[in-house]
Amino acid sequence: MEMKNTDLQVFMQNLNRLICANHNLLIRNNPIIEAKKTEIELLYVELSSLIKSCFKNMPIDEEQLHELADVEHWKKKIMDVAHEAEDIVDMFISSAILMNDNSLQGEGPSNVLDSSLNLKDVMNDLKSIRKDMKKKKHGFWGERLIRNSIIKHLVKKDVMVKMYEWQNAGKQAVGTSASRKPEIMNQRATEHEEVIVGFDEDALSIMDRLAGDRKQLDIISIVGMGGLGKTTLATKIFRDQYAVYYFDVRGWITVSQAYTKRDFLLGLLESIGKSDCEATSELKLSEMLYRCLKGKKYLIIIDDIWSAETWDDLRLYFPDDNTGSRVVLTTRLTEVALHASRGGFTHNQRYLTEEESWELLSQKAFRGDECPDILVEAGKRIAQKCQGLPLALVVIAGILEKGEKTKDLWDKVGKSVSSYVVDDPNGCLDTLALSYDHLPRHLRNCFLYAGGFPEDYKIQVRRLIRIWMAEGFIKEEGQKTLEEQSEAYLIDLVERNLLIVADRRLNGGIKSIRLHDLLRELCLKKATEENFFKKIGMSPINSTSSVGEQHRLFTDYKVLCEISVNHSFPRMRSVFCFSNSQLLGSKTGRWAPSFILLRVLDLQNISRADLNDIKILIHLRYLAVWSADQEFPSSIGNLWSLQSLILKGKFLNSMYSPDNMENMLNLRHLCSERIISIQSIFHVLNLQTISRLKLDKGSQNLFQYFPNIKKLGCYVSSVSANYEFLNFALLTHLQVLNLQNDIDIPLSVSSLITFPETLKNLTLRGCRLPWSYMSTFKGLHKLEVLKLLDSSFEGPLWDTSEQQFCQLKFLKLQKLNIESWEASSVNFPCLKKLVVKTCKIMKEIPLDIGTIFTLENIEIDDSSSDLVNSVNRIQEEQRAMGNYDLKIIINETRGGNFNYPTGSEPLNQLDYCINNNVLVKLSLEKLNYNSCSSFFKIHLGRLCLKKHVEDASTSTSTIDPEWSKLDDLVKMWILGTLSESLQDQVVTSLGNHKDLWDHIKDIFLDNEDAREINLNNQISSTKIGNLSINAYFTKIQNMADRLKILGTLVSDKNIVMYALNGLNSNFKHLA
Repeated sequence: MEMKNTDLQVFMQNLNRLICANHNLLIRNNPIIEAKKTEIELLYVELSSLIKSCFKNMPIDEEQLHELADVEHWKKKIMDVAHEAEDIVDMFISSAILMNDNSLQGEGPSNVLDSSLNLKDVMNDLKSIRKDMKKKKHGFWGERLIRNSIIKHLVKKDVMVKMYEWQNAGKQAVGTSASRKPEIMNQRATEHEEVIVGFDEDALSIMDRLAGDRKQLDIISIVGMGGLGKTTLATKIFRDQYAVYYFDVRGWITVSQAYTKRDFLLGLLESIGKSDCEATSELKLSEMLYRCLKGKKYLIIIDDIWSAETWDDLRLYFPDDNTGSRVVLTTRLTEVALHASRGGFTHNQRYLTEEESWELLSQKAFRGDECPDILVEAGKRIAQKCQGLPLALVVIAGILEKGEKTKDLWDKVGKSVSSYVVDDPNGCLDTLALSYDHLPRHLRNCFLYAGGFPEDYKIQVRRLIRIWMAEGFIKEEGQKTLEEQSEAYLIDLVERNLLIVADRRLNGGIKSIRLHDLLRELCLKKATEENFFKKIGMSPINSTSSVGEQHRLFTDYKVLCEISVNHSFPRMRSVFCFSNSQLLGSKTGRWAPSFILLRVLDLQNISRADLNDIKILIHLRYLAVWSADQEFPSSIGNLWSLQSLILKGKFLNSMYSPDNMENMLNLRHLCSERIISIQSIFHVLNLQTISRLKLDKGSQNLFQYFPNIKKLGCYVSSVSANYEFLNFALLTHLQVLNLQNDIDIPLSVSSLITFPETLKNLTLRGCRLPWSYMSTFKGLHKLEVLKLLDSSFEGPLWDTSEQQFCQLKFLKLQKLNIESWEASSVNFPCLKKLVVKTCKIMKEIPLDIGTIFTLENIEIDDSSSDLVNSVNRIQEEQRAMGNYDLKIIINETRGGNFNYPTGSEPLNQLDYCINNNVLVKLSLEKLNYNSCSSFFKIHLGRLCLKKHVEDASTSTSTIDPEWSKLDDLVKMWILGTLSESLQDQVVTSLGNHKDLWDHIKDIFLDNEDAREINLNNQISSTKIGNLSINAYFTKIQNMADRLKILGTLVSDKNIVMYALNGLNSNFKHLA
């Protein structure tokens, strides 16, 4: 078994660095450290031996270790002693470096610096633990051997039981059973029917799956955060009259974390009408359940399952007799859901909308009665603060129902919704705590860290995982780097529904996360219980006693400066400041010496922090500061452990890297909003990220010192004959590159500008290259994101016919002088989003781009009317083929690409606009509702008339004669954009402005038969024209896929026949 205590592992790695030959001159040439190296070696050997004995030589699963009290006791003592030793060693290193460097002497806190390395007490404690282990060793090993024997016996017996069940289940007669509501339903029943809000569409999608044609046993998983309503949704499905009628047997069982097979079998048998089974053996119970389900069409709800292994154990009890049976699971863990469904249906439970939240809250609080008008506004604020979590809404509704129905009380509740939920006597927070308790040890600290950030704070993923790394929470496993392992931890927490994805990157990766307020409250509670971190508000405090033993502090910068006066915090490892309150330019004093052992310092939101003493914090692994116009401190190279250096604050001037940067051997991420010029590097560094690097003639050999770089931002700042310093092919690990040309002269095409095959994300800006240079992109088979910005390429034509971007998902074209773009779906087979911005002379987007099956969005901004019309044609064609998923976003143009006659009245402008710019007729034959309506509303919006088609509350006849006049004209223009057949359908049902608009919309959205007929006509009449053979066959296949979605299956044979019929004479030999 591998040790999971990553912070202990990091400490052991650091000890090993001190002992072994170290390239860092601060350590290797320090006589104080050299003199104590033997003592450090003894500590390392003793700790390693104990760790191996207690953590690694245990052939028992980690989950079983807690049952062995002695082992847990020894582990805890080893961890405590190791943490104490770490503090002593780190203080010794600080003292040794500060005392040995003339420029730093006198800078540190004299009351805590100690170069004696007093490890006597630590070594005595370790010897005491070893003595205790030896004393109990015989008894312990004997117990372990007996336990292993029992475990092996039980495993073997369990396998035999399962084999017996499979061999004999089908031989017994199958009894009948009447399905009835399970016990959990009876427990839920009250005199009032349970209020269920917001799950109608969710229930329908699952019911469709329950009633589908699939005859094999189907496993359906409902997954989501605790308290999100998974059980409520399952209840709605279970009680549905269709389910009662459709299934012969229905059963419900709740599993939870601690379950036994016997209890599971007894509970499920009881729920399907088989009681009085208490005296029956587990084997007989399994046979009884199997016989009850054999040959029947059954629906079983398994609520609150926590592990894939549990499902594997239970799966054997459910026969698959091709009767259309279904098992529905609810779980908080995505991993469990995917494992159980295995290609089946997984429903991700969503949060309620604000409207649904208010509906649930009001119905619960007033038991179906109307909410008084005076409380509506306060009630909606309360509902909003519950952030769509049904559990929180129900708890708050209970409080409001029992309290006085006064605005004062509701306003009071609205100001502190989370605190009311946390204090719920029914244990609302305990429900959520089950998810935390189920976390493996290495994820708990990672999760708690998120709770230290402010409420409703978007936490940038890169920031969070770099902090985890600096804290020692992450250990490299296999071939994964620290960053990759950190991302795996993050994804695990997201899939456990403890972290919410706030934003995603262009390639689909997670960009930022947030915590639900109640989960944040859980973090704060657990952090207090486990002494994990301390949060101090902005008000001054009189005592530092509550901070002294803490390892992490989240506070205000003003408070940080106040508590550091005349106090030191030698145990403090991390400090975060999120606000800049009440500084007013006053001197804050020296605060850094009071936190000499800091590993993490995040002041990136503090624009006026005193950074002069940063140089003495030599154990820093993560440093984020507001750089303002300061240069690097000359002695920043003393930060020998630094992994991440984050410099916030955008300024025009660049800055130079520190002279002794080559001492920072552990630096992995150098991120700055200012351009950095790196000089005087003569050793290879472990840098993986440089965000804004200045490149000039002196940078020719720079890349050889960053062989592991993965993300690089470069700014070309000087003219060169050949630009040899742009040979990016040397960077064989590079994945993300942003190259910007800051000079007015185009980059030379005769240069050695080459890109490595590892690139996944490429941004070019201002390079002014000819489009022919795109041929060098042929080898970029892993490229997922491509941004061509601000004259990165020049010329009227981009011909991609000879190129294929096989993995590209996102393409952005911005401020290019391109007129024509020749491309087909074959060139971009995986494209998901296309953005074209400020390409004012670009005439069209190739029509075949719309046939890319993966394409989800086309966004156009500040471009010509020709380009907009081409996008509308793409959408029309796709809708004609049944593709209603493609979204077109046309942002209003700036500078007026649409020319209106000057001096015209608004109505004449609109008339001109409709007649000259809405160039297509709304038609059932073309199914072009979305493009026509969007275009129409754009023009209405420009003249502030959009409410004529959106505002249903305004009467056209009783309020304002001028409004009525405008309304009639708008209706006339609407009719003017309709085809004749469509006019005939709506002219007899003219109502007010909104009625007409909605009626037209309903005709299109409900006309699925017309879509199917039209699509069949399209696929049978499509010709190859000027398309390539690959683009043509892709287009045919896409139409067939759209027909399948509408319920019409096109056989492979028919697809081939359609394709052959549309070929021209050049392909007669294929017919």
